[in-house]
Amino acid sequence: MTEPRQSGEFHQADPAYRRQMTIWLIVSVVAGAIFLFVLQRWLHHLSATLGSSNPFQMLVWLQRVLAGVCLLLAASAAGFAISVHRAAKQARLERRWPPSAMRTARDVRIRYLTSADALVSQLKVVAVALGLFALIVAAFGFWLLRPV
Repeated sequence: MTEPRQSGEFHQADPAYRRQMTIWLIVSVVAGAIFLFVLQRWLHHLSATLGSSNPFQMLVWLQRVLAGVCLLLAASAAGFAISVHRAAKQARLERRWPPSAMRTARDVRIRYLTSADALVSQLKVVAVALGLFALIVAAFGFWLLRPV
């Protein structure tokens, strides 16, 4: 860090990464629409058969479904927390945001030294908060799986 930095330096975007993220976004939207359609059909079927089934058995089944959703959400939050923590660790080592190895979908202004250090502390707080959220949701999911 002996030479002065230019104030207008940018981390260049990766066009292949942008294309990949666009494809994943489209796949996610289509999958979400399909899952919503299936959920709507399932809820319609559930309301039609609710009166003829055992209510206790239905409650146990719904608790298990909710527990599965909670555990999936907890796993996603934990994965995102790990990803944010790794990005913060790399930015702290380089004292630069975004880290040089990070792929971005658009050009991003590079932040150095104290500006990057401030962002690192914020990222660490986000990672801890996501980790706590994952633990709480996972605990609730396991609580729903308890024997009734």
